[in-house]
Amino acid sequence: MRDFLRWLRTIPPERFVLALLVAVALGTWGGVAAWWPRPLTVTVFAVGDGDAVLVQAPGGKAVLYDGGSRDGAEVGPRVLVPNLLLRGVKHLDAIIVSHPDSDHINGLPAVLDAVRVDTVLESGVPCDTGTYAHLEAEMRRHHVPSQTVRAGDRLNLGGGATLAVLAPGAQLISGTDSDTNNNSLLCRLDYGASHLLLTGDAEEQEEHAAIAAGADVRAQVLLVAHHGSRHSTGEAFLAAVRPALAVVSTQVGQLNGLPSPDTLTRLRHARVRTYRTDDNGQVTLTTDGTHWNVATYRQ
Repeated sequence: MRDFLRWLRTIPPERFVLALLVAVALGTWGGVAAWWPRPLTVTVFAVGDGDAVLVQAPGGKAVLYDGGSRDGAEVGPRVLVPNLLLRGVKHLDAIIVSHPDSDHINGLPAVLDAVRVDTVLESGVPCDTGTYAHLEAEMRRHHVPSQTVRAGDRLNLGGGATLAVLAPGAQLISGTDSDTNNNSLLCRLDYGASHLLLTGDAEEQEEHAAIAAGADVRAQVLLVAHHGSRHSTGEAFLAAVRPALAVVSTQVGQLNGLPSPDTLTRLRHARVRTYRTDDNGQVTLTTDGTHWNVATYRQ
């Protein structure tokens, strides 16, 4: 101890003060870094006429909501897998299949081949298409279990982020023009005061049913249902959600009439700032639990 004190006296005062200031600054920054909230990131991939949304939670968990495109079966290996790996995603805690239409699932077999997947969450709506049968076969080959979820189920993403299933309810909707669309998994992503609504291909029948059931659909960000179809995103639903931002996943050139001018007009009248994957390319939304930031990227 005596030797240490003797050595300490040899240090010039100005260096001692500088070292002390550096130590205090490092300690303070370490405390700030530990307190500062980590962001939640939602990436809407530009897959054309389809849907694929990656959620990366602040605690490190990752969830893929849908993954397909009517524009081509190569969406898996050419779009989804490279983008997942680019974001460091080699493990998905869950894949959520909003509903089993091919433009929402035909890229998922390639994802199962490329990254480890813990589980697949589904609405349980019956489907006998070849595309869905192929996905089920790939799930069995990779030993990935599936689970049916309904309104009231919640997925804890860690770090304060959760995913709440709002629809369908215990009884599936039937008797509509598209029961498959109207039983899409309607999910709200929550992180602090930030909320984002995922809607699959829900049409107005499911929108009305969710509101009638008392679902809290309020969210600052709306991922517009059914690629902007005129049969979705009705005025009553927009009034209930009250979004400030919206994202439409759709095909370049409106070759299939989507997004509908009627839907775009409703969004405009509700003063919702709208992004489109055909115009803006990939859309990335980040939040610290309070504010949303938007970045776009065209390849």
